[in-house]
Amino acid sequence: MFLDLGDQPHCDSLLRPEDLPRREPYYPLQVCFCHDCTTVQINYTVPKETMFGEYLYVSGTTETLRRHFRESTDRLVTRLNLLPGDLVVDIGSNDGTWLACYQKYGLRTLGVDGAKNLAAMANARGIETWARFFNAEVARDIIAAKGHAKLVTAAGVFFHLEELHSVTQGIAELIRDDGVFCVQAISLVAMLQHNQFDQVYHEHLTYWTVHSLDRLFEQYGLEIFHAGKLPIHGGSMELLVAPKGKRPVDASVDAMRAEEDRLGCGRIETYHEFARRVREIERELMAILRDYARRGKTVHAFGAPAKGATLLNSFHITTDLVQCAVEVNPLKIGKYIPGCRLPILDEAKTPPPDAYLLLAWNFLKEFLPKKRDFILAGGEFIVPIPRPVIINRHNYEQFVG
Repeated sequence: MFLDLGDQPHCDSLLRPEDLPRREPYYPLQVCFCHDCTTVQINYTVPKETMFGEYLYVSGTTETLRRHFRESTDRLVTRLNLLPGDLVVDIGSNDGTWLACYQKYGLRTLGVDGAKNLAAMANARGIETWARFFNAEVARDIIAAKGHAKLVTAAGVFFHLEELHSVTQGIAELIRDDGVFCVQAISLVAMLQHNQFDQVYHEHLTYWTVHSLDRLFEQYGLEIFHAGKLPIHGGSMELLVAPKGKRPVDASVDAMRAEEDRLGCGRIETYHEFARRVREIERELMAILRDYARRGKTVHAFGAPAKGATLLNSFHITTDLVQCAVEVNPLKIGKYIPGCRLPILDEAKTPPPDAYLLLAWNFLKEFLPKKRDFILAGGEFIVPIPRPVIINRHNYEQFVG
């Protein structure tokens, strides 16, 4: 273990008003490094049914993510030469935002998502989705019903997997007939470079590098043949995976391995240094928030993402420093962030504060132009990652470009 963020509630189990008299369940949130396979992982697993049976994160909420999925679709269809009638299976397909992008190409699509509310949302918009947790058994059911897949995708879900080995086995079986697996995952390299400790929460069981995924995929006859970087979620990697020997491995894979080696992803000392920087962020951010409180200034959290709950609860920030969170997602409005218990209010109906604490910092460039008038009128944005900074009318142009 190299980073102990204390006991915390599950970040996306938002509280309803009637839940407030009872204490929500808390679980350890501790991050560990494996000296053998070099995987970074948390050491406690909240059951997937608790975390994902009903899920409040909706992929289609932000234009940034919608555009990302459109660009990913066009890139993969072209690179893999996908043809009308080919089957695309998306694991953790959420509301079907990504799968909808394939419709213009005439591809068959199937989503698999354990969140019944999101599966219903996707089916209602005409994106066939099975409300199941993907594993080897589900993969065999797909093969029986639909045939093998030309493309299997997992965006922002491959670090969620309680049944990691069964899922990987299922992927291997699904793409056995010359298919490809595309995994998009938050980059551990980016987390280390930009101090993104708030990417750690109970849904994120593992934090991947090419080196650690090599060890996993090798066990199931798979290999990574292309590695790329994506800006989404503060820095992600996109890996293309195929049955071993089926596709030529290009230089991008070794290049990403070399970058991981330079950064020290295989050494525990790297992670101890990361933990030290987290405590520096805590000291700097808490000084800023306490200064606002002393001056009688109001602060609202901008957004209520899962990563925001990690930051708030790790630093013990409650309503004495940040009075509420504002959101546009109707599934979250009217609820409370667990642990810190900040009420989540409708952004459109809530008078602006003196400053917003930007919890969804990965969408900074999307949000800043929308809040231009607020900032130029004297409002401020407090951005906690990679180091706390205050954006105001004096430095706004520096950040908006």
